[in-house]
Amino acid sequence: MASLSTETIPRRLRIAVIGLGGIAQTAHLPLLRRRWDLAQVVAIADLSARRCAQIGEAYGVSAAHQYVDLSSLLDREQVDGVVLLTGGSHAPEALECIKRGIPVLCEKPLAFTIAEADEIAAAEIEMGRPLVLVGYMKEYDDAVAQAVAELPASGIRAVDVEVLHPSDESQIAFANLLPAPDDVDPRVLSDIAARTERIVDAAVGVEAPRHLRTLYTNVVLGSLIHDVSLLRHLLGGIEEIDGALHWPIDVMPGSIEARGTISAGARLHVGWHFLADYPAYRETVTVHHATGTVQIVFAVPYVLNIPTELTVVSSSAGFEERTVSHSAGEAFEHELEAFHALVTEGVPPSSGVAEARADLVIAQSLMRALARSEGLALDGECSP
Repeated sequence: MASLSTETIPRRLRIAVIGLGGIAQTAHLPLLRRRWDLAQVVAIADLSARRCAQIGEAYGVSAAHQYVDLSSLLDREQVDGVVLLTGGSHAPEALECIKRGIPVLCEKPLAFTIAEADEIAAAEIEMGRPLVLVGYMKEYDDAVAQAVAELPASGIRAVDVEVLHPSDESQIAFANLLPAPDDVDPRVLSDIAARTERIVDAAVGVEAPRHLRTLYTNVVLGSLIHDVSLLRHLLGGIEEIDGALHWPIDVMPGSIEARGTISAGARLHVGWHFLADYPAYRETVTVHHATGTVQIVFAVPYVLNIPTELTVVSSSAGFEERTVSHSAGEAFEHELEAFHALVTEGVPPSSGVAEARADLVIAQSLMRALARSEGLALDGECSP
């Protein structure tokens, strides 16, 4: 029997997974197991040693390759890439990997500040090759690729984004996640909290009200940044945010509305609504142009292989023609394939450091507009 040519066998990456919380347990780890042909998890790290041990047992990573901090892992392990799934700003951990020449698939947001993004960019330039793929998985959705093909080069009139966001607990109730860890050193948690406060100070200023600080980290950079990146991918990006509002003012996270321009002056409207008891997560992006409409509807991102719905409205022989299709592939899987191509072939990702920086600029513009709506002015990088 003829042997299989080695040219058809992809190089199997030695991967370290850093941060073993919800998105690791529901998406990245199951996918890495499924795509054994592309990658093998050889080391893991989490602040909780107990959680490390539980994940290690489930995924065949022995105690010798389990760590409670990134530096120790990188000092002792030979890895081809890191999947970075920690909370908050990922900049310090991403920077450490890059300075060691290790490619990173980094969950969003890459950073909380433009200064952090610039430091990462400088380190990447010094290494002489792209090393960061930012985890905007919607950019790798088959329905998004088809939407790009359906959108005209001109004539965009209006873009509407609506996000209906139930509680995180209800979205991941299906997953039977490991219990929240109680074995993390309080001093480590205190140090991380202090570091985060300093970074947020640099972004919005030390005098920023607590609710605006929370909206920046948890909503704008925790959720809406996905839509900022998606609009950049679909239409070239948001040109300007000229108004924003948060309500009810005494409810967190509540709702956020933003208005602006996109794609040669087309109007943009964004509505983000936290509705704890809403039946299911739903995100809808609608683009109206001179001869029709393109609409994408995303379901909950924590469940692999839930189809994304694409509706295209056009005219044919004087009649409205409406086609509805559903993506067959998994966006997280295509993202992993793109990371494999980055590591093995140096193929630049759809979104790297430069794109993440551009998204931060828009995110901070949105924060300035939110502050203005309350008669406030932010300091730091968000200063007017």
